[in-house]
Amino acid sequence: MELKELREEINAIDAQIEDLFQKRMDVSAKIADYKKANGLPTRDPQREAEVLDKHAKSVRPELSIYVYELFEKLMQLSRDYQNSIR
Repeated sequence: MELKELREEINAIDAQIEDLFQKRMDVSAKIADYKKANGLPTRDPQREAEVLDKHAKSVRPELSIYVYELFEKLMQLSRDYQNSIR
């Protein structure tokens, strides 16, 4: 496979990631509304640890640290977004 084809494949994957990211942030906004209405804090360290552990275990071992970092960043972005709309 040529580099151009591989880059096109990455571009297609990136477009899917963008769509899923927007959907994730839409749900994060609903979570922010729920937490605000129920007096809950934005951050839930126990939930975050469970999510990170689950995803780190669900990928090939050599990717676990990377998926851990990915979801750690996603959760930080979600918290930041939730805080911005609360």
